Amino acid sequence: MTRIARVEDPRAERILQTVELVRSRGDPARARLCIMSLVAYMAGEAHGDHPKAASPVIAAFARPVNDAMDRATRQRLIPFAPRIQGTAGAEDGLRQKILHRKLLDTLLPAVVRDLQVGAQDHAHANAAEATARLFTALREAPENEHPRLVQDPQWDHAALISPLRVAIGAHRDGAGVQQAEAIARVLIAAVSCLARPSRREWYWAQAVDLLDRMCEVERAQVPAQTLALPEPVTGQLAISA
Repeated sequence: MTRIARVEDPRAERILQTVELVRSRGDPARARLCIMSLVAYMAGEAHGDHPKAASPVIAAFARPVNDAMDRATRQRLIPFAPRIQGTAGAEDGLRQKILHRKLLDTLLPAVVRDLQVGAQDHAHANAAEATARLFTALREAPENEHPRLVQDPQWDHAALISPLRVAIGAHRDGAGVQQAEAIARVLIAAVSCLARPSRREWYWAQAVDLLDRMCEVERAQVPAQTLALPEPVTGQLAISA
């Protein structure tokens, strides 16, 4: 279950109730923002989707997920804005571990199942088989062998092999931003290319769960009553108290 941050500032609460999340950075004058530009707005930063107040790993995951979600599903990210604010710090190593475990323990097994169920022709069946063999190999190999294993040319035709290779290699290298972006791409590809309509909600639920878990990592939190909000500007998310 997604945890809802306690927001005591009435203006902040009204912003969260009024804003619509959209693709890309959006437009504050129309109260239409992406999740990360909403974080920037609530932190009193300039309009943009790379707020200094946010963990770069969380932001790298949230940006592509925000843009790929359908309009209704995207609004589920609104409660994360006050939780993401204040996550910049030294805990991104733990967030990288959370991402890695979600990839190996949850996402990859689900991708294999959905590939096998949804294969409609010979090419898709071959991709499903290759991905299933890759998953078995990863499960049986020591984790320190995973980066070398996924680079083997025998997996070139496995589904989602490009973002999988990036995600696993980035985890080895401690490149959290690259890892987070790659795992977001795995999720997005699963929704758009692999999953039956009935399964898309499950994948988006995993994205929401990842954001929830990354926000819960121990950090120096910004108290709700001290959320930094810019002064109202007419027509720009200006909500009277």
